[in-house]
Amino acid sequence: MSPLRAIVRNELRILRHDPVPLVLLIGMPIVLMVLLSQSLGHVLLFEGYDDTPGSMHTAPGMACLFGFFSIAIVGFAIFREHGWRTWPRLRAAGVGGPALFAGKLAVPAGMLVLQHAVLFGFGVGVLGFKVNGAWLAVALLALAFALMILCAGLAAAALLGTVQQLNAVTNLGTMVLGGLGGALVPVRELPKWVQPISPASPVNWAMEGYRDVILDGAGVADVLPSLAAMSGLALLLAAVALARLRHDAPKRTWG
Repeated sequence: MSPLRAIVRNELRILRHDPVPLVLLIGMPIVLMVLLSQSLGHVLLFEGYDDTPGSMHTAPGMACLFGFFSIAIVGFAIFREHGWRTWPRLRAAGVGGPALFAGKLAVPAGMLVLQHAVLFGFGVGVLGFKVNGAWLAVALLALAFALMILCAGLAAAALLGTVQQLNAVTNLGTMVLGGLGGALVPVRELPKWVQPISPASPVNWAMEGYRDVILDGAGVADVLPSLAAMSGLALLLAAVALARLRHDAPKRTWG
């Protein structure tokens, strides 16, 4: 068995015994979609979108907001090996850096894809969600968002030294950047002083693209700026991770 395949199988086994990350990515967003979609429908009506279900905002909004927690999932997958004292064993077994980190990213990547598919599918089947534009554009936005999140997870693991730091930074960053980027309510409904700084949040780039496609009927060409922004940030974060990740760097876990 190849090292990459062995690592992925082990990550899947851990997920099967501890499905909390999957519940966080899928279960909690569905609950909030059910609770918030009616209210967001009124907000969309106020914005001029007649007869538009609120799920057309809550589906992508909850996918982006809770998708940000995958940064912590990637980081914890690396910190966990240090806490179990198995990281040196993996290195001693001859597992190369690319295979090691690819194995740690594979399962979170699959979880992000599954999350978007389930949330959008639930929206279509239960909450009246529809896409007025091109589904291909939605898929490309989801892939660019997932790539950005995975690279952010590697960068966080490279820059942070303790699991407490990882937990604090990712939780605070998720809520601040998610709210600032319009994942909870449209940016136009945020306080006036917040709206000019909303583009500083990567979530805003994803939500602008999603709204253009889902609400305004845009196609792939129309969301190229959003795709370019998320892909550019992903490359920057990947460069940071490559520059700062050290296979032998110590990481402190709980205790």
